[in-house]
Amino acid sequence: MSGNDRIAKNTIFLYFRMLCTIVVSLYTSRIILQTLGVNDYGIYQTVGGVAGLLSYIINGSLASGSSRFITFEMGRRDKGKLSDTFSSLLTVHLLFGVVVALLAETIGLWFLYNKLVIPPERFSAAVFTYHLSILIHSFPTRRSSDLENEYICLYEHY
Repeated sequence: MSGNDRIAKNTIFLYFRMLCTIVVSLYTSRIILQTLGVNDYGIYQTVGGVAGLLSYIINGSLASGSSRFITFEMGRRDKGKLSDTFSSLLTVHLLFGVVVALLAETIGLWFLYNKLVIPPERFSAAVFTYHLSILIHSFPTRRSSDLENEYICLYEHY
């Protein structure tokens, strides 16, 4: 398979994946809206959005930088350096996860208590949703050994 054919095939698969993601997101949004109702859905989206924004600002840029370093080490074909780079990046991600959690639990909670207008009877649910969103967005969700094995397999493939 030539390079152009491979690029075209990957592009088609990526568009198909994006279409599936959009369809699933729209469908689940509809189901969640029907289940929660308008007020609770708005609280859910706002509180989860604040947590996601805090996480994305810090961890989003870190992920692209990490990918660059791992790809560079894969290109050098040195398993030891790749493993060291991965371990260092995992440590940095975990530290940034702690920083994001601390920022979210201070600045984010201040924003939740002082700036957002939430009905008093739903406030405890909003705080619970906020804490859960922070927990989910702040730390890596996959085991590091799985990720390291994937990168080593990629390295061996190339």
